[in-house]
Amino acid sequence: MSDPYVRVRNLSVDYGGAVALNEVSLQLAKRGRLAVIGESGSGKSTLAMAIAGLLPGRAFANGTIEFPGLDRKPRPGKDIGVLFQDPGGSLDPVMKIGDQIAEVVMTHQSMGWIAARVRAAELLDRVRIPKALSRLNDYPHEFSGGQKQRIALAAALAGNPSLLIADEPTSALDTVVQRHIVNLLDELVQDNGLTLLFVTHDIALASERADKIAVLYKGKLVESGSAAKVLGKPQHPYTRALIGANISLETPRRKRLAEINADELQ
Repeated sequence: MSDPYVRVRNLSVDYGGAVALNEVSLQLAKRGRLAVIGESGSGKSTLAMAIAGLLPGRAFANGTIEFPGLDRKPRPGKDIGVLFQDPGGSLDPVMKIGDQIAEVVMTHQSMGWIAARVRAAELLDRVRIPKALSRLNDYPHEFSGGQKQRIALAAALAGNPSLLIADEPTSALDTVVQRHIVNLLDELVQDNGLTLLFVTHDIALASERADKIAVLYKGKLVESGSAAKVLGKPQHPYTRALIGANISLETPRRKRLAEINADELQ
């Protein structure tokens, strides 16, 4: 069994009395790929942001999040890279994309400005931005939605993290672009030997890309285990309901899962 990279114990989070997570415990193996699934409001993003150390100031958390493989507290940007759902929200609209990535490189890899700009061009090329070197001085609005997400991915990798957290990174994109981003993300994770935690409501994505799956329902962890076990022989009625809804990258948005009624799961 692989050593754990992250161990979460009895984690509870509330926002001014509104409970987002309730006594959640799980662990993610080093270089493992864990998918956290559930419908909107289940606590998926709160769990991801808690692990990333990015909970808002109004959040009150109890429990522990441990990183056994590190001899210090993890540093966001350096040890943990985060890819958010909305690429427009994670990029500064009035700053050149090359400068944005270079700043992360300088902060976390002790490079000078020229070397950091060269590294930014390499990262943009790695995430398949065409003519990357000539586009360092372009601004986010000059790119498509899929390209913005690729740029955000380059920025998330710029600090050379060992853990990448992807919070529904494809949900704001159309189906074809989603598949391209997912394939690129999977390739980069494997090539760089990263540990991956990704939040999704996409059962197909979880089944294809995850080693393990954790299912959240209204802030509680209701099921977890290997992807084959959770999706092949689900034990909890909520998991069965999610699978029954057959959410996938190819499912039209209008047919995606409506909120599941707790009374139906009894």
